[in-house]
Amino acid sequence: MRDNRCTLALMAASVLCAAGSLFAQPSEPPPRPFLRKVIQLDDQKLAAIEKGEVVTKPLATTDKPEIAAFGVVKTAGTPDLLLRLAKDIKRFRQVPQIPQMGLFSNPPKLDDLKGLTHPPDDIGALKRCKPGSCDVKLGTAALEKVAKLDWKTADAEAQASALMNQMIVDFVTAYQQGGTDAMGTIMDKKAPKTRTEEYKTLLAHSPYLPEYLKEFNDYLGAYPKGKLADTEDILYWTRDEFGLKPVISVYHLTLHREPRGALIANKMLAASHFFNASLEMLVGVPTSDGKGMYLMSLARTRIDPPTGMLGGVLMGKVRDGVETAVRENLKVARERLAAAAK
Repeated sequence: MRDNRCTLALMAASVLCAAGSLFAQPSEPPPRPFLRKVIQLDDQKLAAIEKGEVVTKPLATTDKPEIAAFGVVKTAGTPDLLLRLAKDIKRFRQVPQIPQMGLFSNPPKLDDLKGLTHPPDDIGALKRCKPGSCDVKLGTAALEKVAKLDWKTADAEAQASALMNQMIVDFVTAYQQGGTDAMGTIMDKKAPKTRTEEYKTLLAHSPYLPEYLKEFNDYLGAYPKGKLADTEDILYWTRDEFGLKPVISVYHLTLHREPRGALIANKMLAASHFFNASLEMLVGVPTSDGKGMYLMSLARTRIDPPTGMLGGVLMGKVRDGVETAVRENLKVARERLAAAAK
C-alpha cells in the first residue's frame, strides 16, 4: 500500500541522493559524477553548465506512454533561498506559457479559482462526453454531473464553466482528505486509467531505489497524515499553453530542507488533457566552493499516446513540450535566484 501511495520520493532520491553518494569521489566535485555517470552528460555539456548555460536532455523510457527529461543549470543563491522563493509559487514558476495560476486554500473554495478561464473548445467538448469517449480528461463522478447539464438553456456554457470549477474544488478537497488514493479514475478513453496505478507504473519504471530519503518518502506516501520537519505543502492550479492546446492542471508542491540541499517535489494531480500522471523534482545542491548552487530538474510523465497517421508527430511535440517546460522552469529559477541573491 505504501508503494502505491508514494508518488514522488523515488525521483527525488534519484537526484539528491545519487548526487550525494558521489560526493566522496575525489576525481570531480559534485554533482559532476552524478551528471556524468547517471544522466550521461559529456564533457561539452558539463563545460556548458559551468558557463551558466541551461542544459537539458530527454531521457530514455521503456514504455511508450512515458516521457522523461532532465535539466541542470548553475545558479547564484543557496538552498534556503531557493525554498524561500519557491514558496511564492505564483512569482517563482509563472512563465509566459502559464498565463493563469492560483493557490488553493485548505479547505479549497470556489474563490480560489478566480481568474481561471476554461478554453471554449473544452466547454464544447463536454456536450459530447460519455464514459470512454471524451476530449477532456474527467473521472466517473464528473462525467455523471456533465451528463445532467441542459445544453438548450441560454446560459449553458456558463453553467458548464461553473460545474468544471466545482468539480476541481471537489477533487482537491478529496485529495486533501485522502491523498493519492482519493485521486479517482480517468474515464476519457475506452480503457479507464486509475491515477494511483499510473503513478505506481512511473515508480516501477524508475531506475533508482526507493530506500533513499526514507523520511521524505514516508511523508509523501502518508500525505495528508504524515509529519516531517522543515517541510511545507502547497496545492495550486495552472492553465498552461506549452503543448497542442491549453491544459488546466492541479498540482501538489512539497518543499523540504535536507542536510545536503533543498528539494521541491511537484506532483501533477490532474490535467484536462494529455497527462495521466506527472512529477517533477527540483533539487538545489551547493557548489563545492559555497558560492552558488547547481539546480537540477527531473520531470517524468505518462500520457495517452496519440494514434493515427500523425501519432508520431504529435508524440514528438509532447516530448518537446516536456523538455521545453524543464528548460523554461530552470531559466526562470536562475533569473529569480540571481536577482534575489544580489
